[in-house]
Amino acid sequence: MRQGRVAPQIIPGDRGAEPAATSAGELFSLCQTATSDGALAADQVAALRTWLERADSHDVPSPRYARALAGEILQAARVAPVDLQALWRALEPALPEELRRRPAALRLVEHDGQESEAAGGVRRAPNAVLAGACFMLADTHQPRHASAVARYARAGEAVLLVRPARRAADSHAIQVCASNGKLLGQVPEHHARQLAPLLDRAARYRAHLLQVARGEQTCVVVVQVFLYGPHAQLGLQAGSERRLSRRGSLLGWPLVRLIVALAIAAATAFVLRS
Repeated sequence: MRQGRVAPQIIPGDRGAEPAATSAGELFSLCQTATSDGALAADQVAALRTWLERADSHDVPSPRYARALAGEILQAARVAPVDLQALWRALEPALPEELRRRPAALRLVEHDGQESEAAGGVRRAPNAVLAGACFMLADTHQPRHASAVARYARAGEAVLLVRPARRAADSHAIQVCASNGKLLGQVPEHHARQLAPLLDRAARYRAHLLQVARGEQTCVVVVQVFLYGPHAQLGLQAGSERRLSRRGSLLGWPLVRLIVALAIAAATAFVLRS
């Protein structure tokens, strides 16, 4: 059976070989939002203000236009889709090359493993790649995310896509975690709207980091995702096969220790009485 094409595995490089993030990459990363209404959180506003106050923007294409657009976004504390598209067009020449390779439009995956087509269901091979997405990770500027990115994010490393258990009914939020479960950031809203329905319909996936570039304000992390039908046989390295342990499971260790201590005390008391 013919197997769908999968992105080649990238060998993680030395930390010293990681590229530095451009000012253009940092600006676009900061203007991405994980909220459905496009509103920027207080920390995002503060980070964007800091970026605008910096004098160094020599690597930003059309710097006057880009800074003016970023200023309007800062004043409104909101990123409209048209603003993000305009910023993309202005900054695209200086963004990572992987982001400039536009992937095919995503298609919904039905429960029976067939692809939903307007012209009628066309059955594909179980391991055929149904869709691909390449995006810049959002919210990497937050301290807890930045710390995890610095410790665990390496180009070529596999990552997990996690739908939060606690979310609004209409939320498309998707967390991106390292293989050990540490949260690295969020899928940007304009990509999460397409990816979330696929994940909710049991689509399987492979996801890895294409690039990790460290800047002054935030890390620019580029993620590549390939999506497959729910019956695809992807092997043990498929991200959709991994499960994160529950956070509450950490409370089990003190309980186990307490039970062991009580058992030892009871055994000691029984020996002394006899």
